[in-house]
Amino acid sequence: MRQLFSILILIVLTSCQGSNSSFVFDPSVPYPLLNTGDFWLDKFDQRGLQNAIIYQDKIYCNTSDVRGGNNFLYCLNPKNGLVKWRGGVDAFASQPASFKNGMVIYSSYLGNISAFDKQGKVIWKAKFDHPYGGHWLDTINSKILVKTVYWKRVSEYNVESGKLISDNENDSLKKLIEKNMIDERLLEKHEYQFKKNGKKYTIKCRPSISDEIGNYIIKIEYN
Repeated sequence: MRQLFSILILIVLTSCQGSNSSFVFDPSVPYPLLNTGDFWLDKFDQRGLQNAIIYQDKIYCNTSDVRGGNNFLYCLNPKNGLVKWRGGVDAFASQPASFKNGMVIYSSYLGNISAFDKQGKVIWKAKFDHPYGGHWLDTINSKILVKTVYWKRVSEYNVESGKLISDNENDSLKKLIEKNMIDERLLEKHEYQFKKNGKKYTIKCRPSISDEIGNYIIKIEYN
């Protein structure tokens, strides 16, 4: 009998076993910890993973531990269902990661910015010193632009070093972002298949139609 699970990864990515409706959320219980090499499809519970984005055939997503102190950015391999690496972060994110020259750029909802290499090692960290309202990666000029709500202030960071370049009190960078921040990953289609323990898994990924920053919807099928 064929089993079908549709998972909205822009909201939450859960495992196949986590689809049990009897799951009861207990904030005192920590998130399950995924280790490198774990089979992520059946280990995580229904609290799930957030802000999924596809880059070079890998799924990047983060935990959302509101208690703090136990948040991670995960790199998941959709070709075999295994965790490629896990990187510790200061807080959970409200946007997916960004990418430049093999670097993974992560910013938390508090403006804690971390840059990881392809193996999940931290290259640098920075901190946006204002109330965080969103961030974008300017790949043309190799800058990370972090803003407050309503564009009252925008800070620019160097992608390679994480050093602060400028801190602006106007919205002059808004037009630059709107003009240049076209994410070609939104046009990609992804489908992966693999076998494990006698089951054939199919992972289908597509961008959310209603989303403009790269979140993906994941459908997982197995029989």
